[in-house]
Amino acid sequence: MYSSLVHARFRPGFLLGVLLLVCLGGLWQLASNAADKVDDEVASLTRKIIEQNLLRERTLLSRALSDYAVWNEMNDRVNNDKPDLDWLAANLTSSVYQNLDVDIAMLIDPASGPLYARDRGVLSPHPDKLLQLSPAQWQNLLRQADRYDPLHAVAGPSLLLRQNISNSLTRQPQAGIYLVSIQRIAREYAPAANRSRYLLFARAMDSGMLQEMAQANSLARLSLNFSASHQHRGSFALANQGKTLAYLEWDTERPGDAMLRRLLPQSLLLLTFMLLLSGLIVRFGYRQQQKNIQRSQRLERQGKTLQQLVAARHSDTQVLQEYLDEVLPLLTQTLNVSRISVWQFSADQQSLTCLAGVDTRDSLRFSGDSLELDQHGPYFNAIREHRYLASNQPVQDERLVSLRHQLSERGVSAMLDASIVVGGLQHGIICAERRSPHYEWRQEEINFICSSADIIALVMESSARLQAEGELYRQFYYDRFTGLPNRSRLQMQLGELIQQRDNSTARDKRPIGCMMLSLEGLANINELYGRDSGDQLIRLIGERLEKLSLNGEMVARHADNRFAMLLLGEDDNSISRRVDELCDQLQQPVTLQEEQLFLRMSTGLSLYPYDTLHADDLLEHAELALQTSRSDPAGNWVRFRPEMNDNWRRRYRIQNDLRQAVARSELCLHYQPYVSLKNGKVAGAEALVRWDHPELGRISPADFIPLAEETGLIKSIGEWVLNEAISQAVRWRARYLSQFVISVNVSLLQLEDARFAEVVASLLATHHLPGEALELEVTEGLALRNTPAIDSNLQKLRAQGIGIAIDDFGTGYASFSYLRRFPSEKLKIDKQFLDQVPDSVGGSNLVRMIVAMGHTLGASVTGEGIENIRQARFLAEHGGDYAQGYLISRPLPASDMERFLIDTPTLDL
Repeated sequence: MYSSLVHARFRPGFLLGVLLLVCLGGLWQLASNAADKVDDEVASLTRKIIEQNLLRERTLLSRALSDYAVWNEMNDRVNNDKPDLDWLAANLTSSVYQNLDVDIAMLIDPASGPLYARDRGVLSPHPDKLLQLSPAQWQNLLRQADRYDPLHAVAGPSLLLRQNISNSLTRQPQAGIYLVSIQRIAREYAPAANRSRYLLFARAMDSGMLQEMAQANSLARLSLNFSASHQHRGSFALANQGKTLAYLEWDTERPGDAMLRRLLPQSLLLLTFMLLLSGLIVRFGYRQQQKNIQRSQRLERQGKTLQQLVAARHSDTQVLQEYLDEVLPLLTQTLNVSRISVWQFSADQQSLTCLAGVDTRDSLRFSGDSLELDQHGPYFNAIREHRYLASNQPVQDERLVSLRHQLSERGVSAMLDASIVVGGLQHGIICAERRSPHYEWRQEEINFICSSADIIALVMESSARLQAEGELYRQFYYDRFTGLPNRSRLQMQLGELIQQRDNSTARDKRPIGCMMLSLEGLANINELYGRDSGDQLIRLIGERLEKLSLNGEMVARHADNRFAMLLLGEDDNSISRRVDELCDQLQQPVTLQEEQLFLRMSTGLSLYPYDTLHADDLLEHAELALQTSRSDPAGNWVRFRPEMNDNWRRRYRIQNDLRQAVARSELCLHYQPYVSLKNGKVAGAEALVRWDHPELGRISPADFIPLAEETGLIKSIGEWVLNEAISQAVRWRARYLSQFVISVNVSLLQLEDARFAEVVASLLATHHLPGEALELEVTEGLALRNTPAIDSNLQKLRAQGIGIAIDDFGTGYASFSYLRRFPSEKLKIDKQFLDQVPDSVGGSNLVRMIVAMGHTLGASVTGEGIENIRQARFLAEHGGDYAQGYLISRPLPASDMERFLIDTPTLDL
């Protein structure tokens, strides 16, 4: 088994070594081929050089021959019928051998053959035997000479001849090669005669010549080889007319072999290095393989542990402590850590509490420890910012600076924490500690503890989900502020009751009532007493309704200032009586900041099955009845009527069409003049907006002005009204009354606009109307809404000389103390206080009190709704300043108002 393991261990190294040897063998073969190619190239180059050397030798021989053959005297002496051989012997001497290295010099007659010859400078007695040529060879040789013109050719023909040459030492014949050049003898400047003789020079390729050629070409040796079958890399074929005569061979250093000899030690060194490197690679690969095997084993153990963690979760209702006691030892064994624990955040995320922990050193289980945010801030921040916290030196880790003492006591050398996330929020952490020195956490261990934290989160989530579901139910169906059921819960309860009525066998027709209540003036109360007091008032009303509710009834908060109440009764009359009782109880004052407040509640009622058979419609009908109740001056509760649906649809259409009313020029202004009670003359007029709808006809301001305030259109409509009224006042002041004052109603929403005063100033400047000629009328509720924006606008308006009047004084919440904090230039007494004057003593006294109060505050007083002269005279007698009403004039269009000003009637007081 050991040998097989060893074999398996070194098998990759062996295979790698074989591969390297094969690769190096292949490289060596490639190098050998390249060396052979280099050798072939060098041999080819050497052949070309030797061939050029031979050509040069033949050319030199031919030129030397030309010096003798093309010679006038030679021609005259030799080309006769009887050649002058004596002269030739005297002139063609042994010098040709000694000086020109010509071995054979021969005179040849084309008919009779060689006539004269010298062999190595010695006169030959048998010239015809020096060259063993057949008659055909002689004729061929002479024909080659005839092809050249001796006068114009640079050199005559030359060729190679193989002859048996006697050895200079042994005098024995042996094969040899002659360089032969032959030319016709001719005059120097005349063509050769047809019967001219020939002169031949031959030079033997002896050892001297070969040695000279070898030295010239840096060859060690150059020799002739007459073997027909011999082949040598360094050889050159000597041929004549395609026939190989001999081989010229040489010995030289093969550069390719030299290169291989130089590469051999380097290759061996490279092979050794590669073998060593392969050994290192194999060793590294083996170690890496062992690491991968160990890692795979760890991952397998971790996977099994994760499966056990999931299997240990028996049900969603399992107790968390029991689960942790079961799984923490598994985590300790799998991670091979000394200590592991699970911690849970408090609800406010300000502390961590240990739910369970295991310490393997002491076989100890622990729990209950806690960490506070204010003491361990860096640690809390670190685990909140990251999914995990891994520290290999926790004692020196700045994130764990507050835990150094505890970690040092326990001898912790490595610490790994992972967040337990439930529902996207950190619910706790799982903490693993090791006491082994110099330990670094592996990534798979980090992944494992994070996965374990996710599984533990499922168990935590089960209990948290039950709590969250309860909390979600409360948030969805209950009002967090008052704790009362909300609209959805009330709608659900109504639906269930209606379904019970419909499904009952006896067809239970007992009615179900839905009462809708609205606390009016909540915004004013918030600004007067503060929003906290307003919130307290909402709670008090909710508590009062709960106390008044009977068994089976339900109180719900429907909106910011609205409540709804489910009522039960035997019939509709009993439910109506129940509503009366509740309204009476709600009329009782409420104590707020040690003051008694009388609340105005608007109430609407709808009944099942009389008004509708559906819960949604029951709520909507109650809201329609509530809207109708809000417009009732007496504040009585209202029972839903079918025509309210038509009114609501009309209201919705008015609201939509109002957005285009200004652009379509459907709005216009009417003006109601008012007179001074000092002299009965016209002092000014109030601009009143009117809407002539193309289909619905004249729409009352009481219908569309509240809608304009709800939708925010009051700002654009109000700006249009101001522009029209100011431009009209400028014309009337210029034509009729120079002190004419125009009064314009403005909404509190306009005054809350930070740019309102700037808009008014711009309009005054555009039309050149002084501020004193403009009066802005506001409702009495302004005294209760002294916001910074309103205060700023009022200061800017007064700075321009614009007067502020409180319209319909006495119908709202204002009191004498409020008016002292909010001074105005005019009070306009509402018509309802003047209807019984002077016949009613109480009414008359009230009017006198308002006039006195206004004058005390430095404001003038206008009586509205004056319809007879007795009212006007009463008001004048008791200090009233102005009168306005049908007694003077109804509201008039601009054209009729202009005629009224032309007539300038005076009221007879």
